[in-house]
Amino acid sequence: MNRVFPLFPVLGIVLLLSGCGVTVDNLTPARVPQNPSGIYTITMQAEARGGAVRKSTLQGSIVIDGETLPMERNPIDPNIFDFDYVMPEDQSEAAYYFILNYNVLGGSKEKPKQVISSLYNFKLVNKYVIQMQVDRAPVGRPVTVLGRRFFRSDKIIVGGVEAETRFKSDNEVEFVVPPLPAGESYFVQLQTDGRRVPIGNFMIDLSLLKVAPKSITMAPGDTALLVFSVDFEAPAGGLAVRITTDVPSSVIMPEVIIPAGSRSVSVPIEGGNPGVGALFADVPGMKEVTIPISVIE
Repeated sequence: MNRVFPLFPVLGIVLLLSGCGVTVDNLTPARVPQNPSGIYTITMQAEARGGAVRKSTLQGSIVIDGETLPMERNPIDPNIFDFDYVMPEDQSEAAYYFILNYNVLGGSKEKPKQVISSLYNFKLVNKYVIQMQVDRAPVGRPVTVLGRRFFRSDKIIVGGVEAETRFKSDNEVEFVVPPLPAGESYFVQLQTDGRRVPIGNFMIDLSLLKVAPKSITMAPGDTALLVFSVDFEAPAGGLAVRITTDVPSSVIMPEVIIPAGSRSVSVPIEGGNPGVGALFADVPGMKEVTIPISVIE
């Protein structure tokens, strides 16, 4: 059960002096990777304005879980204060705010002042991506992603396109490089728990589409077979091959889709009106293939 403890009514009130005083900045990220020790460092930075502020009197405190606790001054930067928070086992987020006490010179005497920060919150992230095993591959190749606590519902997004994703274990998923234009780098994300976690950039290299035979000569009404093949198993939903021609009245053929899990497909082509030209076979991420065609009476 996640608990966010009620805080004192003073929350939301920030006392800042005009001209001189101290401002408070929170250096703690809103999402923190979960660690085995359950200890998380919350950090505050104080910025003094005006020469009247006695920096040596800065004292930081944190209000968290209903308690006001002292913060430790950072030994490297005296304007930074740290607090090691032990997260309860039944809690995955925490709300907190800072109190900063200090003195300012008023004539010959020092006057105590106080700054109360805004309310902050941080949440534990119990899943994080470590890396992709490779950062480039051609279309259709499987790529392994290592991480922590993957779910079967997780998806890999490449350049805004959902890739075929295969759950391997709690620490490993695999995605198939989707048919996107080659020679470009794409941002890869893990879609999980209703959000997207950045993984990194991935380069899609040029792949090959093979067509046999390499040319066709036929008579009107004759039928021949064209075989389209790739070096990998087609992803879920199949791999569509876009066919265009400069002699549309001479060619009659269906759409070309290599079925999911297959590496090739045979497609009948029928001769239409006499003509000489070519078929052009194209799959995103692959080099276009030109097949000369002649339909002769």
